[in-house]
Amino acid sequence: MSLTEILKTVGPSAAIIFAAWIFMGFLQQRYDAAVERYRAIIAEYRSGKASPARCDNIREQVQTYKRRCVLMAYSHLLGLTAAIFLLATLILGELVVIFPKAVALDYVGAITTIVGIGLVIASAVMVMMEGAITHRQLDSELLDVPELAESMGMQPGGRSTGGGRRIGASVHEH
Repeated sequence: MSLTEILKTVGPSAAIIFAAWIFMGFLQQRYDAAVERYRAIIAEYRSGKASPARCDNIREQVQTYKRRCVLMAYSHLLGLTAAIFLLATLILGELVVIFPKAVALDYVGAITTIVGIGLVIASAVMVMMEGAITHRQLDSELLDVPELAESMGMQPGGRSTGGGRRIGASVHEH
């Protein structure tokens, strides 16, 4: 068995590995951005220079950013685990070429592939969940500026004080 034959066999699988690493970079950027904003908003809260309405909003946003950071940390962990499983698949593919009679390697390789891709999907679902949280944060950022909140059809104030509801909407509609 030549190195050329091995590379021809595992070459297409390597593309999956590279895609997994690109996905990991994407996850790391989202996680880093959420952590940086989390730290900045805590610093803003600690400064004590914000208005009471802004302090309420900041307090709620700190909790939300904490949830985002935790979610992205788990997503990142799943993504790394997926990359490890997919790398194992690549190695097993090479071993199958070298040891074609070792049928167990085929089964183990199939399992690592399925688990790796499944973990990528789970990680992507977590990113989608984090995106939904981000969308709600964009709305709540306006709540401590009454004219902006009202221009978006929302009641100003913190979410805990009833702010954020669409003007004219009942409590149950929001």
